[in-house]
Amino acid sequence: MEVQKRWQVILSLLKERGEVGVDDLAARLDVSANTVRNDLNAMAAESLLIRVRGGAVAVEGNDQAGRAFAARAKEKQREKELIARHAAGFVENGDAIVLDASSTVYHLATFLQDRQDLTIVTSGLEIATLLAQNPSNKVILAADVVSSDGLAVIGPLNPGLLHHFSASWCFVSCSAFSWDQGLMVLDIDEGPLKTQMLTLAEQVVALVDHTKFGKTDTYRFADMNQIDHLITEDGVEPEQLQALRKVAGFPITMVGTDSAETYDAGQARLKKHVFRIGFGNLTERMIFTQQVRRSLERAAANFDNIELLIRDNDLDRQKALDNADWFVANEVDLMIEFQIDAQAGNIIMDKFNWAGIPVIAVDIPLPGATFYGADNYRAGYLAGEALGCWIRDHWEGRLDILLKLEMPEVGPVTSARLLGQQVGLESTLGFLASNQLLSLECPGVLDAAAETVANIIPSLPKDARIGVIGINDEAVLGALTAFDRADRLGQVVAVGQNADRLGQAALRRPNYPFIGSTRFGPEHYGEELLILATKILKGEAVPPAVYNQHVFITRENVDEYYPLPEDAAFGEATVASALT
Repeated sequence: MEVQKRWQVILSLLKERGEVGVDDLAARLDVSANTVRNDLNAMAAESLLIRVRGGAVAVEGNDQAGRAFAARAKEKQREKELIARHAAGFVENGDAIVLDASSTVYHLATFLQDRQDLTIVTSGLEIATLLAQNPSNKVILAADVVSSDGLAVIGPLNPGLLHHFSASWCFVSCSAFSWDQGLMVLDIDEGPLKTQMLTLAEQVVALVDHTKFGKTDTYRFADMNQIDHLITEDGVEPEQLQALRKVAGFPITMVGTDSAETYDAGQARLKKHVFRIGFGNLTERMIFTQQVRRSLERAAANFDNIELLIRDNDLDRQKALDNADWFVANEVDLMIEFQIDAQAGNIIMDKFNWAGIPVIAVDIPLPGATFYGADNYRAGYLAGEALGCWIRDHWEGRLDILLKLEMPEVGPVTSARLLGQQVGLESTLGFLASNQLLSLECPGVLDAAAETVANIIPSLPKDARIGVIGINDEAVLGALTAFDRADRLGQVVAVGQNADRLGQAALRRPNYPFIGSTRFGPEHYGEELLILATKILKGEAVPPAVYNQHVFITRENVDEYYPLPEDAAFGEATVASALT
């Protein structure tokens, strides 16, 4: 049994009986008497109990958990306060931040009491209580289950946060840190929640005192490529700092009593030419595009000669054009452009061509750009074929209406994906008559798609059997949301494109008429894009188009391809929240 679990059993018995014996605990915990004695001595040092001959007795009162936290906060107090004070300087009035339940981050919270209008997501109950004392703050607990020690919340991240919360900073600490394993904690109940909390913020700041360096522990909650900045203190050995600087893809700040020195990422490495690569993202309002952006950030951290510059096009033509001018002004060496507006794409490419900047187009072709991403017709065909098989097997081949959710502004991508889906469906059901086809211009964002489809539902026969296809998961799930709200979900079935996290969650929702989605794998785009980019920058020959290998994701294989903790936590509750 793990140390923390043993301590929880011992505290529970003390609360119940008032005293415990070494031999009884050894038998109950299935460990040696020496192990029990070591546990009792360590717990006594943290004021959790009083050591007596042959065992231990409970401390007066019932505040063992509070005593434990206070004792932990006092350990390496100077180091923790140095780190926390410096980290607090990152936070400005009005910021949204994420804080874990560690004692180091609690120290950080004490330095934030003069800030105003903060929005805080935290797993620490002590931190929540402290920062909620400021009436201008809004404090949100990260999960719903209180840990056995009463100091933190554990379990899946509250579903609404995944869709509706975005923070500037996430501050976390750890019990162990090593270059090959990243950030680790002892408690396996605490680790998964920390992993999910990292995804809520633009920047992850690790607060790690020197005693954690070079150690390992039970649960790794963050890899090195998930850290954006690390703050430590002057107790770190020079050899350890040098070793970390050789492998870190993030800045490292070492804080002393009267000084703070920041080492840029890769500063100790051999000097290399650094390529400035720009990324114009389609939008931050879609799960798929968020995953593409995060994968690029993770991949860039592993290249010591790439500086990644990111701007959000926000599905806005003028903003995309302004961003193109910004990238040109900042003299990027290569551009990765995710652009859905075909007309804007022509103008953007003209700007980059005049500046001599090569371009990689993501998923949507741009004139003159190297293409990376979906084989759009093939991706569509896989989904349409699966939809046809489902209708054949469950509706005896009857399909009254095929609702095609189109986005004409995307240009040929919509045509390729939707044509592939229709042809794939017809390969099973036979050709559809024109009166069976219903095309609808529809946005690719879930809420907007739901609103658009809701407007046509009253005109559709209530006994019609309707199949839905579209350019991405969010569009077709928006359509299903609209049918659900109209209490007509039973007459519709849909397939998607992307297999993003929302699509994966929909597949895990029992009896939901979303039968599958073609996998594009946005979580892997970053590394492939940067490998392609470096080849272009080095003058190596590359093909005009590099396509993904698509797989159709269903209820039967979603766990095989996406067994990630975040997906399991995303679950039915999240879909129910997003699709209502």
